[in-house]
Amino acid sequence: MQAGTVPGHHRSSGRSRGLPLLPVAIIGIVALMALMALTFRSSLPFLSDPPDPYGTTLPSAFLYQQQRSLSCEYASLHIATTMTGQSVSEYAFDDVVPLNENPHLGYRGDIHGEWGNTTDYGVYNGPLETALTQLGVQSDAFYAVGDRAALTDELDLGRPVVVWLALWGAGGSFDAYSADRTRYQLTQGMHVMTAYGYDESGVYLTDPGTAVYQFYDWQEFMWMWDIMDGMGLSVYP
Repeated sequence: MQAGTVPGHHRSSGRSRGLPLLPVAIIGIVALMALMALTFRSSLPFLSDPPDPYGTTLPSAFLYQQQRSLSCEYASLHIATTMTGQSVSEYAFDDVVPLNENPHLGYRGDIHGEWGNTTDYGVYNGPLETALTQLGVQSDAFYAVGDRAALTDELDLGRPVVVWLALWGAGGSFDAYSADRTRYQLTQGMHVMTAYGYDESGVYLTDPGTAVYQFYDWQEFMWMWDIMDGMGLSVYP
């Protein structure tokens, strides 16, 4: 046995045994090509991954026919509260919403009156938010004032939104004054529905006036909604 050797082992020849050069080169080329392809793809908008779908649809929307000729606000809230698992009858609002000539303070006119005029009219979002609080339901009265995100953000959170729309346009909209000279707006052809969804094309609503589903493209919807200053009332789950 020669000095410096270990029994059962052979002396190394001194040449390292690395990976074969050809496979290593091929692997490197493939990796480089993959990196270049990813870089090239990300630089081209038409080859990038598709964006997330724009829109939300609440699955619990349903049809309901308002029980009186001018109870669309109460009926819309019945729909919205039922959608969120807190069903409140439209008749429950009769006892918690006061009467007032100013619809920002209470219900204006006779709930059994003829639709479309401003003598027998309805009520705006403020008194209804107060009524819902009394009934144990959390809600948020707001004015979008031209910002459709005020609607879409609420729907994205799973909150149906009651909206006030001027179906006849701005021609019949005017300012009125209470005895203390408080100014408020009245609008002929005002109607209230519950929005339950939207997408790139427009807004989806359930309409208690005729118990049908409605769809308006964004331009038409915002035109009718803006006349009412984007009045809305979202109902929390």
